[in-house]
Amino acid sequence: MRYQQQNPEGAFRIVFLHGSGGGPDTAFMDFFAEQGIALGAELVRPDFPYWEKVRETGKPRPPNKMQALADAIDELLSELQQDNKPLVLMGKSLGSRVMLRLADKYGVKAVIALGFPFHPPQKPEKSRHEELEMTQAPGLILQGTRDPFSKPLLKRAEQGRCVEVPHNWRLQWIEGADHGFAATKAKAANTPKLWQQAADAIKEFIQ
Repeated sequence: MRYQQQNPEGAFRIVFLHGSGGGPDTAFMDFFAEQGIALGAELVRPDFPYWEKVRETGKPRPPNKMQALADAIDELLSELQQDNKPLVLMGKSLGSRVMLRLADKYGVKAVIALGFPFHPPQKPEKSRHEELEMTQAPGLILQGTRDPFSKPLLKRAEQGRCVEVPHNWRLQWIEGADHGFAATKAKAANTPKLWQQAADAIKEFIQ
């Protein structure tokens, strides 16, 4: 499996799993990887199997089935974690779903979901909320208030109703952010501030 490794001498390891459409080399992935390194972590960014094919062909491909994605990351973690370095799993969207399936197996220190896809856009009846129960590790979800993957939850929050997540999870809203934590086009200059707000939340959570 192809992966990028940064700051291998870091005191703990963050394995950062990319989303379905952008791969591990987007500005978003670069920014949050650098934030992890600034916290003293080793950063590992793997390619999911389908993304390796995207690199080879230059053509878009749909993600592999969930089991295939989890198996690929499981194989990588079994190799990396032979040193028993403290491990944090962090995922963007699809990557956060994959990490949930492996977190407890590897006794992770924490899990961090950047834009958890609670349901497919415009299909709130197909909830993935229960997937959060796959791990008992301390978890942080950072979610934009304009994210189409979590509209029913935001509506509950706006109505002052309780938004329930498993006891080991913390859900934090990023006001004005979309699924990639970007502001609207009219307020595009605010996007770096939203990213930094998310980075500050990660720092507080990990430390």
